[in-house]
Amino acid sequence: MNKLALNQFIALLYREVLENRNLFIGAPAVLALLLFVFAAWFVSLTPGWELATGIEYLSVIFEGLSPTEMAPILMIPAIPFMMMLFFCGLIYLLNALYQDRKDMSVFFWQSMPVSNVKTVLSKVVTIAIVAPVFYVAVLFVVYVIALLSLTLFGIILDVQVAGLGYLFLGAVASLALVYLSAFVTSLWLLPSVGWLLLFSAFAKRTPILWAAGVFILIGFLEDFIFGSQYLANWVESRGNPSHYIIYHFSDVADRLFSYDMLFGVLVGSILLVGAICMRRFID
Repeated sequence: MNKLALNQFIALLYREVLENRNLFIGAPAVLALLLFVFAAWFVSLTPGWELATGIEYLSVIFEGLSPTEMAPILMIPAIPFMMMLFFCGLIYLLNALYQDRKDMSVFFWQSMPVSNVKTVLSKVVTIAIVAPVFYVAVLFVVYVIALLSLTLFGIILDVQVAGLGYLFLGAVASLALVYLSAFVTSLWLLPSVGWLLLFSAFAKRTPILWAAGVFILIGFLEDFIFGSQYLANWVESRGNPSHYIIYHFSDVADRLFSYDMLFGVLVGSILLVGAICMRRFID
């Protein structure tokens, strides 16, 4: 990829972030604010001795653990953010190509020296690589404020808070696991990504109804004609979080290079090619 092509692709990514900043930046920021409000409300209602006991108990939990051992535990506060990234990603993919056609901006981009391949790939790269960066960044701020608050409460309540440095490193390691999990999830669910983009490029309205309706129809025809449910069972198996959530860095290679992962990437790639071809015939 030459410099011009790279600059074009970066411009496409910047456009995606700019046009979807509410999904990628606003949503996790609002969620973090709500969590802080809830935490402040909870602390205001909790007696000081209970807070002191909780801080001491927290120290006991992490005592003797290395940062990498702390990381899976510290991923628990990230669960709401990971769920929000999933649902925001769903909304983004359904509207990614449909919105271009709806506001007629597709004709502007088609007049530019940017291919349909780059445009569709920019959507995939945005949801798989770029969007998780903002969620991880917001989580980093949340963890830093939480650690500072923990230190402040320890001083106020006269409770010794030891190992904050290891706790911070554990938080950073957990953020790395969150990002890797988001990336692996995008690859594992690439068939779903391709399916949603295909109908985002095809549907003239309500792409979610087209995507869900056609899937249900195919599943019904399979059951009615062949008496089997392979499609439903395959989709159900790919919805199991144990296949794409990374709890240890040693799990990355096993997740990325499994047979099921490679097969899913193949199916997803075929659907993405369909989305690229469908976009060429937009009226």
